[in-house]
Amino acid sequence: MLNESIPIEDDPCDIIAKAMRGQNISASLLATKAGVSNDIIQSLLAGDNDPVQLTKVADALGLDARSLSNLPNYTPDTLPPEGLHQVVSPFGHAGVNAYVIEHGKSATIIDTGTDAKDLIKLVQSKGLDIARLLITHRHHDHTACMDAFQGTTIVHPEDVDHGDMIESEIGTIKVLDVSGHMSPARAFYYEELDVPICIVGDAVFAGSMGGTSGPSAYELSLKTAQNHLMTLPAETILGPGHGPLTTVRSEQQHNPFLNKCLTTSSHLS
Repeated sequence: MLNESIPIEDDPCDIIAKAMRGQNISASLLATKAGVSNDIIQSLLAGDNDPVQLTKVADALGLDARSLSNLPNYTPDTLPPEGLHQVVSPFGHAGVNAYVIEHGKSATIIDTGTDAKDLIKLVQSKGLDIARLLITHRHHDHTACMDAFQGTTIVHPEDVDHGDMIESEIGTIKVLDVSGHMSPARAFYYEELDVPICIVGDAVFAGSMGGTSGPSAYELSLKTAQNHLMTLPAETILGPGHGPLTTVRSEQQHNPFLNKCLTTSSHLS
C-alpha cells in the first residue's frame, strides 16, 4: 500500500476525545474551561470542524489550535527509504503497520500486524533471512502473528531499556522508551539507511498519538514522545503503528499534541 493511500489515524474529534480522556476532563468541564456550550463540545466530538470552536477547545486542552484545525488537510508525503518496508494489515479504518528493515541479506521485522502473510512473502521475495522480531508494545494488533515467527529471536518491550543497542548485521538499532500509550513501550531507531528511521509503535501517529488511560499515562506519553522522539534529527522518518509514515519535522509542525516542542533536533546522548 502506497503511503499516500494510507489515511491518517485521527480526526480532530479523536484528538479532542484523547486529550479529554488523558486529562480526565468531562465534556461539561471542558465546555466551562473553553467558554462554550456543552452542545458545542458534543458537536465537535461528533465531527464538527468549526475552526473558531476548535481553537477555543484546543487552548483549553493545551493543544495547538492551528494544527488541530488543519488536521483534515494534513497528508504527509513521506516515502520510505530503500531498505524500509511498511506492511499494512487489516485493523480499523487505517489498518495496522508492521515493518521490515533490510540489513544486507538479513532483515529485522518490527511488530506483526494482524496478518503476517504479506510480511513473510516480502521477506522471502527478497531472499532475506529474518534475524529478529522486535515488538513495540504488547497490544494484540501488533503481536497477533508472533506464532508465525517461531524459531526467530523475539525482543519484547520489557526485554530492553531506553538507550540499549541491538546489534544488526549492518549497524546498530537504538532502543528508545516511548511508554505512555502502553507501558512499557519501545521505539527502534536506525541510522544505516539513506535517512534515519524510527519505528515508534503507537507513541506517535501522523498528526496524533495513541490514546491513554488517564492523566499519569497521558503525561508520560507526552514526556517520552517529546524527549525521545521529537529530539531526533528533523529528517528522521517515523514509522507509526497506524497511518502513513511521517517525519520528526512534520510532527513538530503539524501534530496538535507535540508541535509546541523545541524544534532544535539533536541526537540523543
